[in-house]
Amino acid sequence: MQTVPVVLNIETALAACRGDPALVQVLVEQYRAKLPEERTVLARAAAAIPPDWETIRQRAHRLQSGSGYLGVERIAEAARQLEASILARDSTDTLAAAGQALERAFDEFLAIPLEEWERRLQVVNRPAVGAVP
Repeated sequence: MQTVPVVLNIETALAACRGDPALVQVLVEQYRAKLPEERTVLARAAAAIPPDWETIRQRAHRLQSGSGYLGVERIAEAARQLEASILARDSTDTLAAAGQALERAFDEFLAIPLEEWERRLQVVNRPAVGAVP
């Protein structure tokens, strides 16, 4: 059974950071801060005549890897699909749809304030009742 990617999988992020919620918070903040630059590079490469598909593919690959590591599943999946479409030499319409899906994933991620990520980390990382810290 395949699961639907989530905006941020807190458990994956915590596992990548060896259970350290403070490190997750720092990495999420850094990740968010770099997304505007990624968007700009992707937009410039797509607007070039002809489009710079190799730059887009490389950036999509990096986004897929980094996002997957941190548990940013929707961006990772959208980047994976964009890279796959480029490598498959899909139609312009398919490539445009993949690019739009990545943009939507960026928007979804950035729409959630950092305070919400902090709250989610606290809920997931809270010790169970009766647990010994």
